[in-house]
Amino acid sequence: MSVRPKSHLSDKQLSELKDKLLSEAERIRTNFQLKKQEYESNSVTGSKDEVDSANDNILLAADMRFSNRESLYYKKIMKTLSKIESHQYGICDECGENITFSRLIARPTSEMCILCKEESEREESQNFFERRSKSLGREMSVSAH
Repeated sequence: MSVRPKSHLSDKQLSELKDKLLSEAERIRTNFQLKKQEYESNSVTGSKDEVDSANDNILLAADMRFSNRESLYYKKIMKTLSKIESHQYGICDECGENITFSRLIARPTSEMCILCKEESEREESQNFFERRSKSLGREMSVSAH
């Protein structure tokens, strides 16, 4: 039987953070269900003129961008809940130090301590070409080809 590492967070703190994450996950699931119902009810409405259709398309595009962000956040929440269960939560992915409770309360899905996150953002802002977002985990190429 392996010994699990003892978290620097108390059981009460872990419980508070987990409840916050579960609440956010439920909020996102509920919003997705409401949006789905809204899309289904809007798809059965009668014909519209070109201006109304164009306006609906603009609103739909904005909704889709927001939904995509929410989906990414939901995945991050699920990953964080998994880290809590495997006792890997609250440890900086960069330096291995503990992430403070105050930072985790402010941003429960934090994967970096504040010092590493600030350094990461500094590096990201200084390197305009071939940026790499540690938050999104992918390159954001802005170079002209």
